[in-house]
Amino acid sequence: MNLKICPYCGVEILIQEEDTYLLKEKDILEKKLLQLPINDPIDISGIDSNDLFLFTDPKAIKNYEKHGRLEDLRHDIKFSVMRGKLWNDDELEYAAEIERLLKQGIIEERGSYWWVSPHPTVYSAKMRGYIRINGKAHRFLKGSEITFQCRMARDQRNLNAPLLIKKFTPTNNSMLCGEMKGSMKGM
Repeated sequence: MNLKICPYCGVEILIQEEDTYLLKEKDILEKKLLQLPINDPIDISGIDSNDLFLFTDPKAIKNYEKHGRLEDLRHDIKFSVMRGKLWNDDELEYAAEIERLLKQGIIEERGSYWWVSPHPTVYSAKMRGYIRINGKAHRFLKGSEITFQCRMARDQRNLNAPLLIKKFTPTNNSMLCGEMKGSMKGM
């Protein structure tokens, strides 16, 4: 057995000795391993752009409930993270792409969440692949960790998409977006 890279989508595929045929597009489509072309539009119509907790890990919500601070989190997401508006299309594309990658088994939940609100789930890549946002491919390798990044974090880190891909260092710290240096105060 060995791993081959799919010539159509770049996904690692386990090939057994008896499987020595060339991969054809129909083979990949049948196995649902095909990642969509980068420029194809992403369907975000089924995602609620007003859902405050769209990117919040359920464990984070429970933690805020446990400490009587759920209203603080709700207010922070609405006014500091979302800046009083709806989720942007690129943020909704991130949500749609994460759902696709989970369904395809390319990523999995790591069991932790990001330390700054909205405290999104951290995902671990089980194989290499990419997330499509704004018509661009954001590639990751097996073992990479992926999480959502709020607008302020994007501004501070000069990121061109609402995601961060790297290996993260675990922490017990937690912070609301409005507590970050440079956040908008008084909303």
